[in-house]
Amino acid sequence: MKNACLKINSIIAHDLRDSLSSISGISDILINNWDAFSKEEKFEILEEIKETSDSTMRLLSDLLDWGKQVAEISEMEKKIFNAECVVNTMIEISQAKSKRKNLEITNLVPSACSVFGDENMFAAIVRNLLANSIKSCINAGKIIVNAEHTGSLIRFSVTDNGIGMTKSQIDRLFPDNENTANQSVPEAYNNGFGLILCRDFVKINGGTLWAESEEGIGTSVFFTFPEAIIS
Repeated sequence: MKNACLKINSIIAHDLRDSLSSISGISDILINNWDAFSKEEKFEILEEIKETSDSTMRLLSDLLDWGKQVAEISEMEKKIFNAECVVNTMIEISQAKSKRKNLEITNLVPSACSVFGDENMFAAIVRNLLANSIKSCINAGKIIVNAEHTGSLIRFSVTDNGIGMTKSQIDRLFPDNENTANQSVPEAYNNGFGLILCRDFVKINGGTLWAESEEGIGTSVFFTFPEAIIS
């Protein structure tokens, strides 16, 4: 978590500086040369200022949301918990956003699905993956959360029929090894801090995170969690 925070802080500082410098510079040009621009040119400049401001606001909003999720998990606490119940709760939390786009979210996780790990981290993973799927889906889209056994692990999936991703996007967002992890941070950041958070939380709990996607068809994000051994 410490490494992820350092990476994100570095990226945020760089992007905020660039965004604010851009807004300041464009504003100065407009103020000092007001009469030199036509009405159409003034609108173009104001639109550029507005777009940069909106982008900066989204950055700050994502940062606050990410920080809140990290703060909620002060210490790791591994225990046995019911995954289906947690997924149901996360779907309910996501309903407000999904209803605005008329999305259908289905939970196919078996009712008896029990895993061993940190419940709060598991919830954060599901919540962030659902949020990404909701962003990717067009109106009246579908999202399915599922789970199946694979050895001593349970493989969870969040699948949507949204815009999908290219192979190069998948390679950047879901690196196969630690050597490429650092290169993926800016791309993950551009899609929100959720994937960085998910990757760290899955790894801490002994699992892996990956994705399959086809542009224009949709995306499936997979992650594993240890199965609970109930005697």
